Amino acid sequence: MAAAIKNKTEVDQSKKVVPSTIASQLHAMIATGVYAPGLRLGQTKLAIQFESSRMPVREALKMLLAEGLVEHDPNRGFFVARFSSPEARQLFQLRDLIETELLNTIEWSSKEKLTEIRAHDKAQEQLLNAGNRAEWWKCHREFQESIFNLSPDKIIVREALRLWSLTDRYRALAPVPRRPSAERDIVNRTDIIHALAQKDMPILLRARAKRRNAFKIQVLEILMDRGL
Repeated sequence: MAAAIKNKTEVDQSKKVVPSTIASQLHAMIATGVYAPGLRLGQTKLAIQFESSRMPVREALKMLLAEGLVEHDPNRGFFVARFSSPEARQLFQLRDLIETELLNTIEWSSKEKLTEIRAHDKAQEQLLNAGNRAEWWKCHREFQESIFNLSPDKIIVREALRLWSLTDRYRALAPVPRRPSAERDIVNRTDIIHALAQKDMPILLRARAKRRNAFKIQVLEILMDRGL
């Protein structure tokens, strides 16, 4: 009887918290460095944190495992994926290929969409000035999505965002660039917005490649300094 009540309780609890919601929050915590690479993600502890049963937590961890943000050892459980230079190089190489293909298929922004993109840009600048990493990362992702989603090729969009997430989690290695600096220039989006406004594909491709390459160099230098 007690076991039946326990099982029913777990089922009731699992209905309250959707695995995708847990996965989204864990994703943000990993990307912003709240959960460090190599950290063990205990299901019981996470269930308590998200006021859930273990069932949706495990499903959420499986989602992150499929994305490459989490690793799993059958005997030890789930862990935040570790950083490595070989992984970073390969991910950036894939981003070069996928994003170039994707951007060549975009449909140019309407005035309304361009206004939305500029609003995201302004919000990011304010969040960087405040040193608010968590909210900046969220806004930064929305900015990337708004550009990628200009393409009608949604399967490629999903893959581009997946690869972007896998490289962007490396940004947690670096401090938030609150003041003008070389690091701040890496996340500057002025030339990208200008290219979108002018509907200039060559400038857009060069601007995206420049930002991506600068970020890659920063990441690889940090990893080399840390022996990774």
